[in-house]
Amino acid sequence: MILLYRIGILAYAIAAKLAAVFNTKARKFVTGRQDLLQTIKAAHIGVHNPIWIHCSSLGEFEQARSVIDELHKKGEKILLTFFSPSGYEVRRDYPAVDWVFYLPMDTAQNATKFIAYTKPKKAIFVKYDLWYFHLAQLQTKGIPSYLISAHYQSNQVYFKPLRGRLHRQMLGMFEHIYLQDQNSKNLLLNIGIDRTSVVGDTRVDSVLLRAKNAVDLPLIESFLKGKKAIVLGSAYASEVEILKACLEEFKDEKIIIAPHEIDSQNIQRLQAKLDQNSIRYSKLSNTEEESDILFIDNIGKLFDIYAHAKMVFIGGGFETGLHNTLEPAAFGLPICFGPKYHKFVEAVEMVQLGCAYPINSANDLKKLYSQVNNEPQRISIKQKVGTYMRNSQGATQHILKELSS
Repeated sequence: MILLYRIGILAYAIAAKLAAVFNTKARKFVTGRQDLLQTIKAAHIGVHNPIWIHCSSLGEFEQARSVIDELHKKGEKILLTFFSPSGYEVRRDYPAVDWVFYLPMDTAQNATKFIAYTKPKKAIFVKYDLWYFHLAQLQTKGIPSYLISAHYQSNQVYFKPLRGRLHRQMLGMFEHIYLQDQNSKNLLLNIGIDRTSVVGDTRVDSVLLRAKNAVDLPLIESFLKGKKAIVLGSAYASEVEILKACLEEFKDEKIIIAPHEIDSQNIQRLQAKLDQNSIRYSKLSNTEEESDILFIDNIGKLFDIYAHAKMVFIGGGFETGLHNTLEPAAFGLPICFGPKYHKFVEAVEMVQLGCAYPINSANDLKKLYSQVNNEPQRISIKQKVGTYMRNSQGATQHILKELSS
């Protein structure tokens, strides 16, 4: 099993180098790891014995954000690593973190050097991104590791008798695993993993705090001209098609679309698909062009845009999987999404409570909009969302209390 894992890591590294010739994201993945261990060694991180936090990408960072911020307040030195460029590029200058690097490819040699150079006193992994040799090296050195915001379903590899053997071994290397829900705890108990606690999702703490300190966006306010927005967040082409069929219903609001991929070609395709006069955020400051539809073509604005929304349509539910629903929930907004949401605890719970709505068609979106336009119903939805978020907070303090003890 370890041999197959080694071969898989090698194959992944070779594939990334080949893809880097044509793909910008792959190129960043490769170039970001050039001379990486030498750079880490030269930073003399080990003398500070930091807490090491590893995230796969930007979504996992959001789950770790509240933990990072609280550790920073306590004066801890923090080393943050990412597997993916989409996390590293956006959060490489995060002020609460002392060092940010890509994670070296998971070979035995790289893991040995990485731990030797950084000497973390504790390691925190987020959700799913587990790497055998780094975890094994932590265990060898007696450095406790923890997994936070984890969530499991019975069809995942961990629960496959043969294929999941190595993955179960990695789960067994953690000192403790902090879970989002009771079903995950039950699944882990069935495979002999019992050092767990159900504490919820740390993202709830993060987004509630961020919502209280939402950043003003003068360009967005200028675009809206006093109106509210229908926001389509992390949008794919299929969701833009559904939105297009509802534009007549949305004539009293502005439309803001944040595509899942913000490269120029993708946005051009989505603009053409919409077949309406639209404008990009990057052009707002230097054009007199008027439009009721705005495409967000940069990263980092969507969360604060939700403060101006009347209703939010979250992308991914018609594609590979739902994107972040907790961010708009932090603002007490009506939320809808496609049918592929059952892997996401918060989405399932909000649907059950009647404060989020799965849709299958443009007609479903129109029906929800008619509800949102009814003031008593909108207030009721806002109250339900607010109650859910308040009842779901607290995971961060629970984790930090146990870590400190």
